[in-house]
Amino acid sequence: MLYDFIYLLLFLTGVVVLVENRLHRITLFLSLQGFLLIFPVLQTHHEDIPHSLGLISLVVTFKGILTPYILNWTAKKSQMRESTTPRFGYLATLLFLVVGLVLAVKLTEGVIELSIPVHKIGLIYVILMIYVGVLCFIVRKNWLALIAGFCVFENGIFVLTLVLDEGLPFGLEFGSFLDAVLVIVSGGILQLSPHLHAKGGKH
Repeated sequence: MLYDFIYLLLFLTGVVVLVENRLHRITLFLSLQGFLLIFPVLQTHHEDIPHSLGLISLVVTFKGILTPYILNWTAKKSQMRESTTPRFGYLATLLFLVVGLVLAVKLTEGVIELSIPVHKIGLIYVILMIYVGVLCFIVRKNWLALIAGFCVFENGIFVLTLVLDEGLPFGLEFGSFLDAVLVIVSGGILQLSPHLHAKGGKH
């Protein structure tokens, strides 16, 4: 029951990232989602403590701290407006979520038993989390909210990999932290660009 509740929270934090219009709240809930990823790791790697601790350290560093911090820092340095403007209203977004729920239930109809003790409802939450990440690309216009949506999508893929395959080799799991690397590089480029333009204007 505890892990089902965690999967529900993972999905709900993704929904908040989808519908929230305040940038600092988007990064806050993205950080919360990153820390919640610790629990699926514990559930799927409870027999391999060294692997579990190593993966948890990566989750906390990249997904819980670094990615939200860089997004927030870049938004402040870019003097981005705190309020974002979604393409659709809450009613249309809710309709998209209902469609996603139906699709998730259909996808899991044939699932009888997983290799680890994850209930079907937990799997539905994970699929919905991935769907919410994709939905961000449809609903959102603000670039920071789009990146946050990509992070939610990637977090969902990460959890789905853990649930279905009981984890991958450590090197491949490290590749799932690509979102943090992309955020860091993008943030650096965005902050470097004004300086490059300034230098170019002196010639």
